[in-house]
Parts: sequence; C-alpha cells; structure tokens
Amino acid sequence: MIKNYLKIAWRNLLKQKAFSFINIFGLSAGLTCFLLIALYLTDELTFDVFHTKAGSLYRVIETSTTPSGKEATATAVAYNVGAAAQKDLPEVAGSCFFTGGSRTNVLNDDNRNVFYETYRIANASFFELFDFPILQGNRQALSAPYTVVLTEETALKYFGRKDVLGKTIRTEAGGLPFTITGVIKIPGNSHIQFNLLFSEATDFADTSYRKETSNDWTSNAYPTYILLKEGQDAAATAGKIEKLVMQHRTGEDGRKSHFGLQPLRDIHFYPNGSTDEKSNSRIRYLYVFGIVALFVLFIACINYMNLTTARFAGRSKEIAVRKVAGALRQSLIVQFLAEALLITVISLLVALAAVQLLLPAFNDFTGKELSLGFHTDYRIWLGVIAITGIAGLMAGIYPALFQSGLKPLLLLKNKLRLTQGHLSFRRVLVVFQFSISIIMMIATVIVFQQLKYIDSKDMGFNKEQLLVVDINSGQVRRSAATIKNEYSRLPAVQEVTITSRVPGEWKNIPMVKVKPADNVSTIPQDMFYIGADEDFLKTYAIKLQSGSNFAAGSPDSQAVLINATAAKALGITEAKGQWMEIPASVFGDGINTFAIPFKVRIIGIAQDFNFRSLREKVMPMIIGNTRLRIHNIDYFTVRLNTTDMAGTLKQMEGILHSIDADHLFEYNFLDKQWDLFYREDKKREVIFLCVAFMTILIACLGLFGLATYAAEQRIKEIGIRKVLGASISSIITMLSKDFVKLVLIAAVIAFPVAGWAMHQWLQEFAYQVGLQWWVFLLAGCAALLIALCTVSFQAIKAALMNPVKSLRSE
Repeated sequence: MIKNYLKIAWRNLLKQKAFSFINIFGLSAGLTCFLLIALYLTDELTFDVFHTKAGSLYRVIETSTTPSGKEATATAVAYNVGAAAQKDLPEVAGSCFFTGGSRTNVLNDDNRNVFYETYRIANASFFELFDFPILQGNRQALSAPYTVVLTEETALKYFGRKDVLGKTIRTEAGGLPFTITGVIKIPGNSHIQFNLLFSEATDFADTSYRKETSNDWTSNAYPTYILLKEGQDAAATAGKIEKLVMQHRTGEDGRKSHFGLQPLRDIHFYPNGSTDEKSNSRIRYLYVFGIVALFVLFIACINYMNLTTARFAGRSKEIAVRKVAGALRQSLIVQFLAEALLITVISLLVALAAVQLLLPAFNDFTGKELSLGFHTDYRIWLGVIAITGIAGLMAGIYPALFQSGLKPLLLLKNKLRLTQGHLSFRRVLVVFQFSISIIMMIATVIVFQQLKYIDSKDMGFNKEQLLVVDINSGQVRRSAATIKNEYSRLPAVQEVTITSRVPGEWKNIPMVKVKPADNVSTIPQDMFYIGADEDFLKTYAIKLQSGSNFAAGSPDSQAVLINATAAKALGITEAKGQWMEIPASVFGDGINTFAIPFKVRIIGIAQDFNFRSLREKVMPMIIGNTRLRIHNIDYFTVRLNTTDMAGTLKQMEGILHSIDADHLFEYNFLDKQWDLFYREDKKREVIFLCVAFMTILIACLGLFGLATYAAEQRIKEIGIRKVLGASISSIITMLSKDFVKLVLIAAVIAFPVAGWAMHQWLQEFAYQVGLQWWVFLLAGCAALLIALCTVSFQAIKAALMNPVKSLRSE
C-alpha cells in the first residue's frame, strides 16, 4: 500500500507541474533558512557542553555594593578563594583559575618567529577540570615551572608544524625559555579561548608573587572555576564560600560583597556574570532567530495547505471514485499525507544541497565553523529527520482532513461549494504570511536606519583617517617622544599624539576615584581615565570649551582636562585650576588604592566625545597628562592625509624598528575599530533582510498560486462579464480586491507588533533614531505593491482571454 500511495503521489506531482514547483520551491526555501539558522542556534546553545563535567562546573562571581549604593559584578575573585573552597568545603571536588595579563612579545628559538600574545596563565588543575582535546602531552602539562601549552593553530604559526612537544619559546620578559608540554585543540564554541597558556607554577616560583598572593582575599584578578560533587546545591555552596572569604578578609574598604556560582553553560550568554536586561540581549536574539526560523518554515507549509485545499476541485472525481469504491477516510488521509511527505522529502534534498552551497559564505558571515555532513553529530541529523516529518505533517494534515471528508455524491454531481469556514481559514493563513513579511520589512528598515545614524552621528571627535599604532615594548615606550617627532616629519602625517587609551578602545579603559581636594568627607566618584599629551585634542579634533590645553614641553604633571559631563558631575562651569584628589584607580576587576593620593589641577574642560559604543551614554572622563603616572602610554595616534597609504605605513614601520628591531608594527584604523562595536547588529540587519526577502518570496509564490486558481475557477464568470461589456480594468479589480484586503488586514496586525519589537531593540542604544511613521507606511505599501504585482499577472491574463474559448464547453 505504501508503494501504491507513493506512486500515486508521484503521478500527481508530475501532473500538476506548476503547483508542484511552487510547493517544492517554497518548502525548499523554508527548510534551507530553517537549517542554516538551526545549525547556528545549535552551536550557540552547545557552548562549553563538550566538557564532560560541564553540568557540575561553575564560575565564582562576586557582586559588590559600595557605600554609595553602586553595584558591580566581577567575574573574577581573589587568588585564595578557589583553593580554600576545595580544601575546606567537602562538596567542592576541584578548583582552578584561568587569568590573563598584558600582552607580551613571544618568539621561538628555531627560526625567531615573533608575535604578540596575551600572557595567560592557569594553575596545574586547569586541564583536570576542562576537557579540551589534548593532541600532544597530557593533563598534567602545566604542573612544572616554565612550561606552556599551545593550540594547534599557534604551533603551526610559530613552527610550521603541530608536533612541537619539547620545543621552547621565549617571552619579552626574558629569563628561562618555556618548554612546550602540550598541544591542544579549542573548539569554537568554548567561552575560554587562548593561543598560549603558561603555567602558574612559573610565577609561583617567584618569592614576590607568593608573598603577594598568600594573603589575597580581596582582589578581583583571578577568574576561578570550581567543580561540585554530584547532587550538591550551588546556591548553598556559594553561601559557604561567601562566609569562608569574609572570615579571612582583614580591613574594611566599605563595600559589601555577595558571592555566587554561575553555571559553566550560562557564561557564553551572560559573560559579565549579570542577568540584567542588557546582558540578556545575546540569548534574546537566539530566541528571536529561532522564532524567525520557525515562521519561515511555517509560511512555506501554509503555502502547501492553501494551494492543496484550493486545488481540491481538480481531484474531486478521484476522491469520489475512491470513496464509492470503499476507500476509508483513514486511507485517504494516509494518501494525502504521503503526497505531502513526498514533496517535503524532495524539498529537503534540495534544501540540503542549498545548505552545502551556502555554508562557506554563512560561516564567513557568522564567524563560525558550522558543517552538515556524515561526521555531524547524529542528534542534528535526528533533528533534521524530525523537522522534515513535522513539516510534512504540518503541511499535509489540514488538506488531508479537509479533502478526505468531502461527500462523494456532491463531488460526482459537481455541487460542492466551499463553506465560509474553509474560505476564512485560508484567508487567515494568507494574512499570517503577509503579517510576518511586513514585520520583517519594518525590522530591516529600522535596523538599517539605526546603523546609518550611528555611522553618521557626530561623536565629538573626528575618527576618519586616524591610524592607531600599538606600543608593545618598554624600549619603544621610553623612546615615544623620539618616535613621535620622527612621525610628525613624514609628509603624509598631519598630527601625532601619544595616549594610554583611545576613543573606541578595544581594551579596558581604566577608571579612577575622584573627589575634591578640600572635602575629605565626600564619597569619591568613578570617572574614566585617559593619559594623553598636548596634541591629543588637536589630533582627534576635540574642542576645548573652557580653560587651556596642556602646555607643550611643560613639566607640570598635575594638570588635567575633564570632559563636560565630568564638569557637570563636579559642579564646575569653568576651569579655574580647581584641585582634586585621585585616591585609587579601577582597572579590570580590581581596585588599586594609591599609597599617596594623586593631587591634580583642572586646567581645561573639553567638549563631550563618545569614547565607548553608542549603546552607552557619555560618562565623566579625566584626561591626565602623560607625565601623571596613573596608566602607561600604549598608543601613537596619527592623522594621515595621503593616497599612498602603503608607502606611509612602511616609513612608519621603519621608524619604529630603528628604536626596537624586534617590535612588531601593529596598527588599526580607528574607524574600522568603531565598526566592530556594531558587527553583531550588522549581522542581524543582513539576517533580517534575507529572512524578509524569503518570507515575501514564499508568500508571493503562494499568492500567485491562489490567484491562478481563483482566475481558473472564475473563468466562465469572466467570459460572461466580458460578453456583457465589462472592461478589462474592472475585471482586474474584481480579481485583485480580495487579496488586497487580506494584505491591508496583515498590515494592521503587523504594525503594532513590529513597533513594539523594534522599540525594545532600540532601547539597547543610548542614542537612537526612533520609530518613524513613514517606515511602517513604506513597508505596508511595499507589501501591497508586491501582492498587486503578483496577483495582477494572473488577473490581466484572465481578463485578456478570449471569452469564446472560456464559454465554449463545460
């Protein structure tokens, strides 16, 4: 019977080529979109699950509240927290930490390949908790001092091969070489990423390090992970860790701390340890993309439902004869479901071929390494099979139930008429299709507007033609003034400045505690800090509102500039040499209290400029003279005016190497770095655009099929009307108006839904374009125009047909 069902299904497929093509194309497009998004979501939702102990691994986080009520969550804790928890709490089976410092110059002893790497360290138990695949070595690779573990990509980069066990590398700090004791592979869906991992035993061999860490119960410098024994309660353990830490803390810095345990699987979605609204954005978008994928597939299934139920008249005699011959309703249902499943399987094969063709471009776009092949996890293939069955069932169940329930006598007498209920259901499906299409069009336009607004907004400085050169060695740092002078002599260079950080910084911008020097009782305020020289304002084209700039060559290290927001926070309207104290700095997760507070004098107020993403409002900023040793200088910023960029870069590199031959010439164009802030938003824009296009295309295919059928059903009515003198335009209007009404209803439904959704998205930005009425009108008119063009083709064809042909025979 199954073979017979499939044979009949195949014959019907070939008989109705146009409608079969529409169904297969629509379902293929829907399945292709669904599979691509499903692969992306699967990769996101399986972050860190490859570790066998993932369900019992937690990151220790600390939430601190200052006396002023300001709350901050740190994803790193003090050095002793993990080890003490493992020692004193029986429910803790293991602990480790993984931390990173500044970047260092790394070279190998074989061929002197030199690269800059972030100096990351971990203690000996790191590979006992985390199951990164070890290609060479073993899980005790970090037990001894002066050992290092490389990823396979890093081994290839330094040595040109992977079998590098026992070889050595050196760092800029000098000392003994590091022996390579392991080569590992880090999956792309791991929140822990590094190129090299040095053993903590190396630092522990240093007396000053042991002394510094032995009493460390207060810092937030060590991201710490603990492994709980099976069945242990994380919240209860976190409470015990909190009590343990408080027992060992001496002194009082005025903050209240609360400790928590963050599950390993949550870290990718909440990297800052907080579950507030902004931290939720990553997982919220996953939900959005998942819903979008289901909607695209559902729209394709709707097409099948609509076209199949609309075309039932062509099979009415077949259904009647089968019923008269004794066919049970169940067998007819199975027959029609077999047809739907056959079309779905064919669509799946087309979709799989399309996915294979699109995956390389999709991986480049998403930055992932997704694949769908024989080596893919069997659970993904089970999901593909399941979704195919569900899609086939979803597409075929309503037509099967509808067609199998028709009365054979009415079918044979051609007296069957669709009830209002069946018409209403089909209209609802068309409205749903176009509602989703209009929502996606509105979302695409608003995302495009917001990103364009961000790109063109005046940020208080000019980021164009700015080249930022990294300072990565002490030798270059000591000779910074000489290098700056040499750069300024180049014909293509307009301005040069030396700074500790830059607007749009890709590293952390430190903060400092600030309070008026004459008011001891005042609670210090947190302000961002950048060290800069006298050419900073000129190079970045930042205006000075009040006071004066740093004097060239002045030894005055106490002079500082503040931005307008800082001036407002301090109650200053004009710079008159007001004195302030800086008792501490806040860098990364730790507070560094200075032995002697810095006393500084405000000599100028600069206009506000955005130094972070436009998701954030401008915050108070202090610009300290580079002679104020709060933070080391890290960059040259050069404003260029040249068409020969390659030649200028070569000259700049030569100047740098004349000071330090081993120094890598690393540079970034600042406008490109700013673009990285909105990389994910631009990806969403493309996704929305593609999905909008696919939903509209699939919906239009369905509308085309329905319009074709409607024209066929009314062919004799059209012929009679033409004989009686009806104009072509009136016939086109008659055939099109019902579909136009459905699109208008879809627009009414889509507008408030899209408005609410995009309002929520815009709340992520401190500076936003807002919702404008014309965007909704544009999307509605576009959907209406597309629907009219789709329907009009068949309407015009029917209206132009010779009425003699349509009235000649039944």
